[in-house]
Amino acid sequence: MFGFGENAPWWFVGVWLAATLPAQESAVPAHVDQFVQDHCVTCHGEDKVKGALDLTVPAAGPVEALWRWSRMRERVQAYEMPPIDASEVTPAERLRFVDWVEELLQREVPELPEDPGRVTVRRLSRGQWQNAITDLFGVAAPIAGLPADDLGYGFDSIGDALTFSTLHLEKYLAAAKAVAREVFHGEGAGAPAERHFAAGAMQLVGGRGATMRGDHAHMFTRATVRQVVELPRAGRYRLQVIAAGQLAGSEPPRMRLSVDGREVRTFDVDRGSPMECTFELPLPGGRRTFAISFVNDYYDPKNPDPAQRDRNLRVDELVVTGPVDPRPEPAQQAWLRAGIRGRDDAAKLRTTVRTLLPKLWRRRPTAAELRRLQRAGRQRLRDGASLAEAQRYVLTAALVSPHFLFRIERGRLSATDLAVRLSFFLWASVPDDELLRYARAGGFEGEEDGWIAQVDRMLADPRARRLASDFAAQWLELRALEDLTPDPERLPGFDRALRASLRRQTELLFLTVLREGRDVRELLDCGFTHVDARLAGWYGLPHEGPAEEFVRVRLVGAARVRGGLLGHAAIHAITSNPTRTSPVRRGKWILDNLLGQAPPPPPPGNGAFADEARIDDAKTLREQMAQHRERSKCAVCHVRMDMFGLAMERFDAIGRFRRADGGGEIDASGVLPDGRRLDGLQSLKDLLVADPAFVRTLLHKLFRYAVGRDLRPVDRLRIDLAARRLWAQPVITLRDLILVIVRDPAFRRQSAVD
Repeated sequence: MFGFGENAPWWFVGVWLAATLPAQESAVPAHVDQFVQDHCVTCHGEDKVKGALDLTVPAAGPVEALWRWSRMRERVQAYEMPPIDASEVTPAERLRFVDWVEELLQREVPELPEDPGRVTVRRLSRGQWQNAITDLFGVAAPIAGLPADDLGYGFDSIGDALTFSTLHLEKYLAAAKAVAREVFHGEGAGAPAERHFAAGAMQLVGGRGATMRGDHAHMFTRATVRQVVELPRAGRYRLQVIAAGQLAGSEPPRMRLSVDGREVRTFDVDRGSPMECTFELPLPGGRRTFAISFVNDYYDPKNPDPAQRDRNLRVDELVVTGPVDPRPEPAQQAWLRAGIRGRDDAAKLRTTVRTLLPKLWRRRPTAAELRRLQRAGRQRLRDGASLAEAQRYVLTAALVSPHFLFRIERGRLSATDLAVRLSFFLWASVPDDELLRYARAGGFEGEEDGWIAQVDRMLADPRARRLASDFAAQWLELRALEDLTPDPERLPGFDRALRASLRRQTELLFLTVLREGRDVRELLDCGFTHVDARLAGWYGLPHEGPAEEFVRVRLVGAARVRGGLLGHAAIHAITSNPTRTSPVRRGKWILDNLLGQAPPPPPPGNGAFADEARIDDAKTLREQMAQHRERSKCAVCHVRMDMFGLAMERFDAIGRFRRADGGGEIDASGVLPDGRRLDGLQSLKDLLVADPAFVRTLLHKLFRYAVGRDLRPVDRLRIDLAARRLWAQPVITLRDLILVIVRDPAFRRQSAVD
């Protein structure tokens, strides 16, 4: 069997290895046998079981067996297990154990069955829905009213976390109707729409200065009437005011027209009979407030000429016509306009449905599905609806269908399913025509070079920037910036504009590493950063060009500490408390997001420091943390976590560099369990860059985001093996990691339904 002693109380991998390997390869070396018995079984077998790892229970098969070895290797390598107080374990013993497990995994993992698993049906997240609408129709997607998405494993693309309720349906229906109004707007079929408003029915501002007489407003002194008008879109509008004047004094009555409180035109109404005051101007769409004012009242009751005693203004009507300019057609809608044909409305509606459904549902609809929606649209026409109204109806129905709102994969993945998976991975949106044509032509079944070329094409497309704004923003928790409320007295200057700049800086780093094929470890440490004028002032860096423009800045000397994620104020801010830094939160963020070693929740009663309110400087905080680590229940997790966080302590809670605070010179040093020393951020970055766990963790994050579920043990074993092989390369790019995911069985295939 395995070479464990006769009295060993556990075994967990020997059965399957002994059955599948030659006898000379099936024995565990004596040093591994002794290491496990001396340092593992006490806490993972016998009288207690920690971390849900019971080494007295046989492994259920090769996957579970190798998974156990892999988990043990990670903990031993990270100095988490055996615990740091087990001083009899030497670094050399740890290394020998880790090396043996590594050899075992390298040899056996490639022999495991693929077992791609299955993914829960996924609803489109709010961001994916918005991207799909933008890419399909080129119109703004109204997502403000949509419910926020729940996260699973840090992402909103996880099937098990994406709930759906009646509220979701209600809000998606309202949003779909808004999109349909934009796409099938009805303009261009005839004369521009005219909206007529009798002045006597408008609102008299202040309730005085005019007599409202139904069809007109008689303004006998300075007065204003106003009317709210809903404009369908931004464009040019023709405004016409019909008015008459009662002349007196040296000037004719003067009428001012304002829109949303801004004066746009003033007219002299120099006739006693109605005259038309007409002009055009560009206006934004939506609710606009039009106001008509009489601005030069004159009253001289003693004038000997009765005709010169009183100057008044009579306003009859406001007419808003338009838009009068051609409506710009988004280039994204070319496919839709090209597909709508026919001599009459019924034929045009029929081709509308035939054009819409394959694109929106990301598959070929059945004949019955086409007939059903066409029949519903024809009924609208018979009921007196215009063609545009009927088209809006069928588009709305298609957008609220489960076939659009959900990513439904039936049984074995089709080529189209794979194209959809790829597009939502790289673009967070629907596939384009080229990718669908490639899939339907059997491209994914052909040579690897072909579909890798598709991946490269998609990464070069502007839509791939969503890997930064969607994937990276969730992985790095940048969305938390929106909810930050640093204490304005202790931490002044943190506002909405700065939030946006901080997030953009970090996204640009990710995009640069992606677009320029840079090593992913430059995400941790690099000699450049991106700043706009506001951020440059925040960091004390140069900036040339328009204030709002981000420029790449080379970092030299002491400024190099700003290079990489941990030099970004965005990361400093989201890992701090409202009033001060939090080395614990910063260390936990590093362990979870960069090293994939998230600590468990703290034991009850150990979640806060004593005298929390008194901690207002780095010295006091360090002292409290040292006391915290003296608790045996806390030390095993906090010894690394605290040292990582303390190394960042020279950056305050909103990312400003400091060498001292109220407690004096800041001590950013620490000693890790393996004896390595840290002293400030640069030493921490050097340590992380050299740790293979970063590449492995980034692969895990990409897997969850792309596949839509967590890694199972068999997935983890495959992905970790790929990470170790990548580590041997001199340069590891994001493209390399993406190709690992796209090649993985969990992405390309799906297990049969039970």
